Amino acid sequence: MKIALLADIHGNYAALQAVLQDIERQQPDQVFVLGDLVFKGPEPARCVEAVQALGTVVIRGNIDELVGSGQIQPGFAKSSEHEAAIKREMEWTRGRLSEEQLHYLAHLPFRHEVMLSPQLKLQLVHANPRNILDSILPDSDEAQFTSMFEGTDAQITAYAHIHLPYVRSIGGRTLLNTGSVGLPFDGDTRSSYALIEVSGEDIAVTLRRVRYDVEETVRAYNGIDHSFASSVIEALRSGSAPR
Repeated sequence: MKIALLADIHGNYAALQAVLQDIERQQPDQVFVLGDLVFKGPEPARCVEAVQALGTVVIRGNIDELVGSGQIQPGFAKSSEHEAAIKREMEWTRGRLSEEQLHYLAHLPFRHEVMLSPQLKLQLVHANPRNILDSILPDSDEAQFTSMFEGTDAQITAYAHIHLPYVRSIGGRTLLNTGSVGLPFDGDTRSSYALIEVSGEDIAVTLRRVRYDVEETVRAYNGIDHSFASSVIEALRSGSAPR
């Protein structure tokens, strides 16, 4: 069995199209999306439409919840200035989505489990199994690693949120992060997604990097009055988090 996992699209339609084309070439049995379809990128509606067209399970990311509900989650904003910036971009994004799309984003499931074989179960979450905001980083301690398997007997947990692709195994369990389709933070401008292949009890995880036309996304900001376009464009061109 082969499955593809993608996440953190963030309104970057050119990157999403490149990843979906690569996924098609890999011919997985199933495709799942681990949240954060919009925000930052210039084409939120096209990204939502493309994901909906997959007809698959999509996990609710913190940004999907924020944009869909129109409410900033407690603890997300780090200062009053940060809160004002989030609100401004949230309203910009909501203004480019239909009511149906907003409802869709707000009501995506929090988690999902998949049987990869009679013996192997995969858990899908956006940030972690407890909430939608706390970040688990690649160098987290073993206690945090263990916390990613709370409430499940799954041997594999896949998540997104931090925009840093990695795979880590401890004690027969595997934790993986898909990285980001639309806004990588690891210094590599290419999109990232994950492939899991299972044969019996053998598991192989591949983190694929896909090159796309960054400047096509840059051009998509023209004429759309996106207040934070310059910082996002700099991030896209450097593969880093927007400042």
